[in-house]
Amino acid sequence: PRLPVADPYTLVVDNPESGPPRAVGHVPDAALQSTLASLMADRSGSADLTLASGAIAPSWGADVLETIGQIDDLAEWSLTLSGNRGDVTGWTSDRALQERLMAALASDLPGALEGRAEIAYRPVFLAAAALAPALQTLEDCGPLTLKDAPATGYGPDTAVTVTGRVAETATRVRLFDALREIAGARDIVLDVEVLNPTLCLIESHLPQAPASAIDVAFTVGDRDEPNPSGRFFVGENPVIDVVLPPDVTDGFLTVSILDVSGNVFHLLPNLNREDNSVAALRDGRQGEVRIRVAYDLQEAAENGGLAFRVDDSTLGKSKVIVLHSAEPLFDGLRPTAESASGYAQALQEFAGRNAASLLSLDSRILVTATP
Repeated sequence: PRLPVADPYTLVVDNPESGPPRAVGHVPDAALQSTLASLMADRSGSADLTLASGAIAPSWGADVLETIGQIDDLAEWSLTLSGNRGDVTGWTSDRALQERLMAALASDLPGALEGRAEIAYRPVFLAAAALAPALQTLEDCGPLTLKDAPATGYGPDTAVTVTGRVAETATRVRLFDALREIAGARDIVLDVEVLNPTLCLIESHLPQAPASAIDVAFTVGDRDEPNPSGRFFVGENPVIDVVLPPDVTDGFLTVSILDVSGNVFHLLPNLNREDNSVAALRDGRQGEVRIRVAYDLQEAAENGGLAFRVDDSTLGKSKVIVLHSAEPLFDGLRPTAESASGYAQALQEFAGRNAASLLSLDSRILVTATP
């Protein structure tokens, strides 16, 4: 009986390194159908092959098997055909095999098949330097770093771990895909914090200073309930305290929150509390002291302090920054609110003048979300 015509006449045969092989598409006769199905079954793969006629050369079936025979020693390979046009991709850790196949198939496939092959060489041990360009290309929030990169390179079973920050989730996805392309089947661990463009802008301009024992504590204002996670939902009233350890007794505190909207709000000093010296903030108290910089709504109504309630217009990550300096950080008060770029410029100017007076820099992420 005459076979139905397939247009386009396609066949895809994949043999991935991790995962079962598959053969999907059209074949011109039962013999090729059976051969490919057996090949897939022997490797616990699958075959979905339809008998059809089409615009293919008489030797098409034999040419397909010849191509598979040549590339079958690769660690991973794929053959994609549309009519007589074919493309072969794959990789191997055998340099001689890669060179031999590229010499044979780089510009022409067997028989009547037209197309080319791209066979990559991947050494058994992957040098950390081979991953560096992918990291550098996708750095949008400071450096991305390979953690504990082996001096001899990554073996086949050695995970690739990256640390750092990125500005958005899409960057994290692109980073994973780029590393997967280079690292093959190796595990990829992204110990990467996703911030946002505003936070990344400030991060790039923050002066260099060590972290200290100064802490930032969060409380849900309506319930006076500690919130160590720093995650607040729409309708809640975040209360923020800066916790001074016993040995922090002098200098000045500057506290700001970098909002997801791209603005910076200065919690200390401000018009309601201009004296930000540690001595004044302690007010004679010894030991650990909590300095409230964002109040619950009732407190704010009574004392004029800053307070806010989470609404659904600005959801995401904000950052509370605490700078401890030997001298006042800025000349005079900053506006209660300003743009992230304006604040970044002010930080740069300070760092250029008297960075040595900066004693420490501590921060906490505050997340606002829908329940």
